[in-house]
Amino acid sequence: MPIKHAIWRIARSPEPLNEIAMASEQQFEDMKDMIVARPGILSDDWMLIGRQESTGLGGRIDLLARAPDASVVLIELKRNQAPRDVVAQALDYASWVEGLSPEEIATIYHRFAAGRNLKDDFRTRFGHELDEEVRNETHQIVVVASSLDASTERIVQYLNDRDIAINVLFFQGFQSGSDQLLSRAWLIEPTEAPLEN
Repeated sequence: MPIKHAIWRIARSPEPLNEIAMASEQQFEDMKDMIVARPGILSDDWMLIGRQESTGLGGRIDLLARAPDASVVLIELKRNQAPRDVVAQALDYASWVEGLSPEEIATIYHRFAAGRNLKDDFRTRFGHELDEEVRNETHQIVVVASSLDASTERIVQYLNDRDIAINVLFFQGFQSGSDQLLSRAWLIEPTEAPLEN
């Protein structure tokens, strides 16, 4: 069942706010910048470690993060409706992530946060040591989109039912006077999404 956002202005006679779409590529790039500036827009539980990483397989991963359990989170942003091809692309990228060594992950972080140390920043962020043995043996796939077609939703649900940690985070924009607002909703509540083994 597709996720539908709605925001209502509180009043005696409530009125829904008008939806706005990320109509241009520039607005979409601005969204990526907002996420880098405030990663909590995606999740308070993640630490961003990379942006626009080339997989060497002809693609670029929009964002990479680490979760408190040291698992790698692959984040793929799609401007409009996410077609089923996005799932195949994300799975392809995940196969690349799975092969990364701890040194390669540290190098990705160094490119993202020049002069910073991944182990130190992980300890500061999460309050415990980074267990490099975990590496990326467990990882999560998150597709960020404004909507999802029924076929893609079925595929994501199917993969989750088989313990592949893939999820969709929906963002929708709304206009309130001169302000633009952003809402988010998960396809599968994050506590329900399994970790990939």
